[in-house]
Amino acid sequence: MSKRFLISVFCILTSLSISAQEVKVTGRFIQDSVRLGQPVSFYLTAHYPATATILFPDSTFSFAPFEFQKKSFVPTSTKHGFSYDSVVYTLLTFEIDSLQFLQLPLFVVNEKDCVTVSSNTDTLLFSRLVKNLPDTVQLAKMPLKTNTNYLKVSWLLNYPILIIVGAILLILLIVGWIVFGKRIKKYFKVKKLTKNHQTFLNQLNTAVEKLQANFSPRDTESALLLWKKYLENLVDRPYTKFTTKEINELEKDERMIQSLASIDRMIYANQPDQIDHFANLKSYSEDQFYKKLDEIKNG
Repeated sequence: MSKRFLISVFCILTSLSISAQEVKVTGRFIQDSVRLGQPVSFYLTAHYPATATILFPDSTFSFAPFEFQKKSFVPTSTKHGFSYDSVVYTLLTFEIDSLQFLQLPLFVVNEKDCVTVSSNTDTLLFSRLVKNLPDTVQLAKMPLKTNTNYLKVSWLLNYPILIIVGAILLILLIVGWIVFGKRIKKYFKVKKLTKNHQTFLNQLNTAVEKLQANFSPRDTESALLLWKKYLENLVDRPYTKFTTKEINELEKDERMIQSLASIDRMIYANQPDQIDHFANLKSYSEDQFYKKLDEIKNG
């Protein structure tokens, strides 16, 4: 068994050797030199028996010191029992060695194994952009030219980010309005109502003080009109068009009606009164204000 095994191994190695000798592989760089990160082409050709099966290196193979980018095939041609194949590899280099070498293998497939046949080694010259690199001492002594002139740079707006941010803000505003919209409306209504009431009180107090200092039917009428306009806006009723009698039929408030009747005599009969009848009107308007305020808060 041992003798037969040795004979079988010898036969296999002999056939592999013969097969490898019949395959001719050539590799060459198309360019003579290359720069950092610049593509360079390397072609690999094979001349072999037509009955043989060969494999070229693919993207998983290590092309060090180069990096694989792509490859292109030339269609196989067969003549007189021999085939010719060619592949062009596009490679990149990020090494800065002055001379860079590359040798690629070819794989001859057999029944139980495959044989590696290597191409010749080709050399590529690395072309430097900076010929002489100064050391740090020389660089520190170099005179530097300063330029403080303003260089205008065009401003670029990131529209995708702007659209995304705008959409998020819009969604937040819509959600916020759905959740808090009713409260916000109430807040602004109360604020406006309170502000208008305070303005009315200030104006009415000023008008009354003027009447107390110097009575005038015209100023009395102006003060009464001020009160009617405020109530008209507050409770949405046309007080400026109502007479005292019509207001009495509508409101049924004795103190207010008595004050309105006295104010009418002050206006039309030119009879000043020592009693501050506008205090009753102010008290009535404040009652209406608080009713409206509760209506908004509880509405």
